[in-house]
Amino acid sequence: MNYDCITFKPFYKNNHDAEAHRLQELEEARGQLLRVFEAEGQTVAAFSWGAISLPGELREELEPLVGHEIGALRLDGKIHVRRLDS
Repeated sequence: MNYDCITFKPFYKNNHDAEAHRLQELEEARGQLLRVFEAEGQTVAAFSWGAISLPGELREELEPLVGHEIGALRLDGKIHVRRLDS
């Protein structure tokens, strides 16, 4: 039997109105940062698997990291960003 299979497509490429994920306490987002943009006063970080919503003041910190592997961890209500491929 053959089944038609839908290949994975990140939601931010297909639906620009989709809401970005907000990190919960002790949750980490990891991957290659593809794009950073502002939406409704928040910074949105786009990865191949989807997007996360971050505080607006992180945009300046994230823009130089586009194209690099990063990790963003929410700890004690703050977002900690680090470059993983250095």
